Amino acid sequence: MQLAEERRQLIVETVDRQGKVLAAELAQRFQTSEDTIRRDLRDLDAAGLLRRVHGGAMRRTRAEPSFGQRADADAARKGLLARALARSVRPGDTVLVDAGTTNLAFVRLLEDGQAAAVITNSPRIALELGHLRATRVMLLGGTYSGHAGAVLGAHTAAEIRKLRVNLAVVGACSVEADRGLGASDAEEAEVKGAMLAAASRRVVAVLNERLEAPAPFLIAPLAEVDQLVLEADAAPDVLARLRRAERAPDIVLAEGGRA
Repeated sequence: MQLAEERRQLIVETVDRQGKVLAAELAQRFQTSEDTIRRDLRDLDAAGLLRRVHGGAMRRTRAEPSFGQRADADAARKGLLARALARSVRPGDTVLVDAGTTNLAFVRLLEDGQAAAVITNSPRIALELGHLRATRVMLLGGTYSGHAGAVLGAHTAAEIRKLRVNLAVVGACSVEADRGLGASDAEEAEVKGAMLAAASRRVVAVLNERLEAPAPFLIAPLAEVDQLVLEADAAPDVLARLRRAERAPDIVLAEGGRA
């Protein structure tokens, strides 16, 4: 009969090796109940050995920088992506924009009246657009997350599901050809997915390091994105895999070329 300490050590080793685990799979592997596994994960989380998430656990990483800390990082690269995003806005559009530092750079480029309205879950983005007079700016409600720089949660997602907009501009922590868009937080994934579902046109822009970088929470498959804006020096092999994806989005390079 396997000892609890031995089982927990094997769980930690599995998380370190795979990056994440599912409680149901661990219960089957160790021939025990999911309740027992959940207690293991809770105790291991409290000990700082992993991070418990809904349905399982993932590797605990160093704390990610906050929205404010990320805002000025890689400004030149984000500026190129932002210019490509700005070209996707058509006169009269209602644009749904989620929180993100590239999206912050994008809204700074919008001219007054270029869009009829901008709706966002980011107070920082709403404040950035406060000088506009011909463009209506609306801030979604919800519970504020300082790390994300956004309002998140069930209330926010419910508000978004009532909307129908022309364009959604959404960020992602990960873009994988076979899985789609990923996020590091479950609530962020839910809100971003709702934004994509609310829009007639969906655009996502990411830096190179987010390509083929796994994230634990799925936002949406690539089939739910119309345009993917990437850096001009994105790896050719990654571009090839993205083009081969089922119902692949239109891939636009940030400096204006098409992949």
